[in-house]
Amino acid sequence: MHGRSDATLYVPAVLVDGSAIGALMRAQDWGASPLGDPSTWPPSLTTLVGAMLASHQPAFLVWGRERTLLYNDLYADLLGHRHPAALGRDYLDVWAEIKTALAPLMAQAAAGRPVHSSDIVHVLDRGRGREEAGFSLFYAPIRDAAGGVEGLYGACTAIQGHALGTHRRQETEALLRDNEERQSFLLDLSDTLRLLTSPTDIAEMAARRLGERVGASRVFYAEIDGSLMKVERDYACGVESIVGEHSLAAFGPDLLAAYRDGAVVAVEDVAADPRFSDEARTGLASRQVAAFVDVILFREEQWVGLLAVQSATARVWSRAEENLIREVGERVKAAIERARAETALSESEQHLAAIFAGASVGLSEVSADGRFLRVNTELCRILGRPAEDLLTRNLAEVTDPADSRASQAAIAEAIETGRSTSLDKRYRRPDGTAIWANSSIKRLDDTDGRLKNLLVVTADLSRRKEAEQRLAESERRLQELNETLELQVSERTAERNLFATIVERTDILVMAVDLDYNILAINKANADEFARIYGVRPTVGDNMLDLLADQPVQQAEVRAGWGRGLAGEEITFVEEFGDPDRARPCYEISFRTLRNAEGERTGCYQFVMDVTARLRSQTELALAQDALRQSQKLEAVGQLTGGVAHDFNNLLTIIRSSVDFLRRHDLPEARKRRYLDAVSDTVERAAKLTGQLLAFARRQALKPEVFDVGQKVRGIADMLDTLTGSRVRVVTEVPIAPCLIRADLSQFETALVNMAVNARDAMNGEGTLTLRVSCGSALPAIRGHAGSQEPFAAVALIDTGTGIPPEQIGRIFEPFFTTKEVGKGTGLGLSQVFGFAKQSGGDVDVRSIPGQGTTFTLYLPEVVAEEQTFADRPQEDGLAPLGTGQRILVVEDNVGVGQFATQILEDLGYRPVWAANAEEALEELGREGSRFDLVFSDVVMPGMGGVALARDLQTRLPHVPVVLTSGYSHVLAQSDAHGFALLHKPYSAEQLGRILHQVLGLHPRAAAIRAGCA
Repeated sequence: MHGRSDATLYVPAVLVDGSAIGALMRAQDWGASPLGDPSTWPPSLTTLVGAMLASHQPAFLVWGRERTLLYNDLYADLLGHRHPAALGRDYLDVWAEIKTALAPLMAQAAAGRPVHSSDIVHVLDRGRGREEAGFSLFYAPIRDAAGGVEGLYGACTAIQGHALGTHRRQETEALLRDNEERQSFLLDLSDTLRLLTSPTDIAEMAARRLGERVGASRVFYAEIDGSLMKVERDYACGVESIVGEHSLAAFGPDLLAAYRDGAVVAVEDVAADPRFSDEARTGLASRQVAAFVDVILFREEQWVGLLAVQSATARVWSRAEENLIREVGERVKAAIERARAETALSESEQHLAAIFAGASVGLSEVSADGRFLRVNTELCRILGRPAEDLLTRNLAEVTDPADSRASQAAIAEAIETGRSTSLDKRYRRPDGTAIWANSSIKRLDDTDGRLKNLLVVTADLSRRKEAEQRLAESERRLQELNETLELQVSERTAERNLFATIVERTDILVMAVDLDYNILAINKANADEFARIYGVRPTVGDNMLDLLADQPVQQAEVRAGWGRGLAGEEITFVEEFGDPDRARPCYEISFRTLRNAEGERTGCYQFVMDVTARLRSQTELALAQDALRQSQKLEAVGQLTGGVAHDFNNLLTIIRSSVDFLRRHDLPEARKRRYLDAVSDTVERAAKLTGQLLAFARRQALKPEVFDVGQKVRGIADMLDTLTGSRVRVVTEVPIAPCLIRADLSQFETALVNMAVNARDAMNGEGTLTLRVSCGSALPAIRGHAGSQEPFAAVALIDTGTGIPPEQIGRIFEPFFTTKEVGKGTGLGLSQVFGFAKQSGGDVDVRSIPGQGTTFTLYLPEVVAEEQTFADRPQEDGLAPLGTGQRILVVEDNVGVGQFATQILEDLGYRPVWAANAEEALEELGREGSRFDLVFSDVVMPGMGGVALARDLQTRLPHVPVVLTSGYSHVLAQSDAHGFALLHKPYSAEQLGRILHQVLGLHPRAAAIRAGCA
């Protein structure tokens, strides 16, 4: 260790470093602390605690929202009488006297920016009298894997009395700068290594960063295995790489002894260091090593790694460099162990998922209320439903009503007691048939012992139940025969002969044996099959085991199977038997016990059926069904994409042709306006087409509101008079009492218009169209989907048209399916109705009689009167009102759309500022957000999305209104209760102007605040 006795020791356990604070932290009860037990601390926190305790200057950590304070021995001296009570407390409460000065610095660092200040003044009492001192503080934000700030790393130096000379102050500031740079380097390295998953990538990245930092010729991280050191990657600058395996013996006994002491070994000049033998010195010279620092890494007491920093020329290593290398070594070891642990965990999860999916019994994970969360293939087979269908249901929906109460009781018992429960129950398949299965229910808890989910193991009992029914029937017949024993001898003999004939001639294999495997009875079918699969024919009196003495493998199988029956088990199972060189069929075997008059077991008998062909047929049927389903999926996708391409090509043709003509300079103004109108109309048609597609896919972002469905139907009926023509009589039947629903009014009106147009075309423009509204209706079972007894509003459209042929009625809701002539319909009208109904929590039914007419009934859930909110819909006629210079923050990741939106807002009289993502937007808004009157944000963006940004601003800056815009977002499609104004893409300048004017009118607070801060 190049002659110094004060070399820094490396201890891998961060709280066992020999410091007083380390001992205090080990002894402290952290159970009630926000940090919890140290064994649960995240790797990033434990790594930083180790670096803090080893620091040669006052250092501290402020962790979490509770600002929990941890510090080292030098910082404890600055705390004075506050130590040790300050350990684990709120940082600002500890320094309550200067809280007003510290809080703004803390807030800046928590926002993600490093902070340095030398302006903190406080009176210290450290047991030597009260003294005034100035503090030089440094805060560095610590980020988690998602980029959020989870804590602060701080360094603090007390400047005594404010009378320090210029030279001392400069030295202190230089030391602080060096420390800040070192801490910044270590934090940046930790953040970089956290993103890597390969140990070799981690070692290579750390070696390169450290080598560039200290100006080394070579840096590598090696793993120690016995007497070998393995180097997989290294950093080499001006020297050759030494990747490979190397013997530890080449280091020499003195260095190896230093390594075993757990020290940082620093050598300034290999040629002059007496610890090297001539052989070791020659070996290092051949590798161009003239000076080095080695950091030895341990796991408990085992030497597991080495971080080496080498120089091709002799050099003096400073204490700061040694400390930096030691801390980098600690981080590299922790990062490699973390990466390997994550890889092992991922492989374990994949293995468990494969076992789950391929299990031979039905497996499912369900929530506490019974909803299916995960299912495997075997459960889908048992219940006769695909996984996609099961994941939308719960256990109660697929349980036979007769067993529903017992099933619910078993679930409740498993949840309450924590013990597994089991029951035989019937499940209901989609075709209405019931299947018997045994369900074992086990409670799954999280790491805190709280209920997480339930594991349900389901075994198919259908074969056993069928065998039990056949056996019960046979036993019933035997009982009937026993009851006829009082008949005349001739009749008994005839009956016995008849029964023997039945047993002898049946295809079912029958055999009875005693407790020693001696055959008591056997029918011809069983004897023939025994001879076929074993090559020897049994008769009454033979011992089965003796017959198979020359076939030990088959003898063991027979002994195991019959052994269960002879042990008293009355079971049914399916298994293969036979000599593989002859035949090895699969049998369904049922064992029943033989007893004497005293009830003692004397043997058993079996009923056996060859099920080989049946099992093969079932397998082939399943494969054929899978292939058919895949073919149907591909056909549906092909039809959808073809229809979309056809309609959009038609629309693009109009736009392309109109634009070509608009480029002509000599085009008359009237024709120019006609082409501009054509482009605008075509864009509206394209937007309507995409809206219909999204509605069918149930991905349309809805704007629900509560309204009286009867009132809206009356209003639409007046419009339908014009739409359907004078020869169609429109009749409305609407109840007097209000019938309230919660739905997107625009989509509701569109759905009624689509159904009305369909009815008009079916009547060839002449007939009667009846609109009937019914309240409190139950939802019937439609197209195989379960109904509901909850109240629904039913809106029926009844026409007197030609009706729908039975072979077509199952396809009318498919996208692009139409029976109209080319160019007279997109085939998306009824698809929109279907998608809107499903997304709104309802359904649509159709009944038709060819030649008499068709009835479409739209079912939508009713709501109670208290939910009714009749908001005025914004007026969309005419030009949008202009802005008056309000500041608008535009958040849009697409450059073209962002620039275009900015230009539109300027033309509308606003002052826009464009941010390319949510993070830039938050920086523009700052802490108060007083610069802007409104935020106009896209929904789908890289990183933080628009909805997340809006919710964040709703909490931080509630006075700044937010308007969202999107062409499609799964977030908006899944939930309409996002609480923000939404403008659909594509939008016009007038639509944008209207919604901004409306929202700014509802939120005058933002402008008032900005004006007050100006």
